[in-house]
Amino acid sequence: MPVERKFTAGSIIYFDHEVGDSIYILKSGRVDISFIQPESGEKIVKTLAIGEFFGLKSAIINHTRDEIAEAVTDVLTIEFKVTEFETYVSTNVELLKRLLRVLSNQLRNLGIKVNNYLGNNVIYPPNIGLFKIGEYYLNNKQYKQAMQVYERYINEYPETNLAGEAKYRIQIAEEAIKTGFLKSYKPVDELIKSEISGDVTINQTVDLTTSKENIHSPLGIRESMDKFYKAQGAFNGKDYETAEKELKSFFSSLSNNINPEMVDEARMLYFQVLFYNKKYAECSQEITEFLKSSNKPLLIKKALFILADIYKELNKTENEKTILQKIVMMAPIDDLSRKAKERLNILG
Repeated sequence: MPVERKFTAGSIIYFDHEVGDSIYILKSGRVDISFIQPESGEKIVKTLAIGEFFGLKSAIINHTRDEIAEAVTDVLTIEFKVTEFETYVSTNVELLKRLLRVLSNQLRNLGIKVNNYLGNNVIYPPNIGLFKIGEYYLNNKQYKQAMQVYERYINEYPETNLAGEAKYRIQIAEEAIKTGFLKSYKPVDELIKSEISGDVTINQTVDLTTSKENIHSPLGIRESMDKFYKAQGAFNGKDYETAEKELKSFFSSLSNNINPEMVDEARMLYFQVLFYNKKYAECSQEITEFLKSSNKPLLIKKALFILADIYKELNKTENEKTILQKIVMMAPIDDLSRKAKERLNILG
């Protein structure tokens, strides 16, 4: 039988990459659905209407979630399991038709949006095409969207020459948001031409896989690494205030060629530092923002564990249980999943 489920304001109904077979109808309150557009790297946020379904695609095709559902206010939903939902819609032909239209439109719109962003029908290799989408946003002073695309580029193509340029563009976009002034940068077509000899053009397959330090970088790799290791040493020595200071300096002045794995490790360390400094609200906010953009299940689980620890410290047992349950449900099943399950059993 379908059941009513309540969610308090600020809670996550389900996470990206979570395994789930529940489908929801929004009965009251506000729910925002957020996800990263695969083709452009743009973060999309949609506010659901009362009576709208969500969690449908992943439940029906038995796949992990590809979006985050967040209760912005206190929310009341009706929760269906797949078999219950199938029975429900089978008795309502008009509802079934509407759902099919929504699903087909979502698939059809994927390709259309990319060409709209680029403003033409030229087919680019994946890395260059994604980079040009970021440049489109930057040219149009849509700085937050540009930053999201370039962050996506860095995650997908960290070893290319353009990864350094992407980090520089994120930096100048951040500055432009604060000052209204955008520093100069070379168009990607010029960057490609400076790297490739012969007749290769922008619409051919170009990888640019050779690592190269970006000329815009104000800080070298060694300086960034030193800040990270100082933070790590301070953390191991339980000097959490110094660790926090070094990590903030690390993130504010990253070298363009710093190892992405080190950045991920620093981010997890930063969450722990905030937790030990008892900055629970700030830590929760940082983790929530991270969860909205990360596509790495292992890091997501580690961050969720820290969030569960925060709820434990605040004696919010039900919230702690909810987070642990989400860890258990996330693929793949690993040691973190088992630890979360053991902790749930202790809580009862």
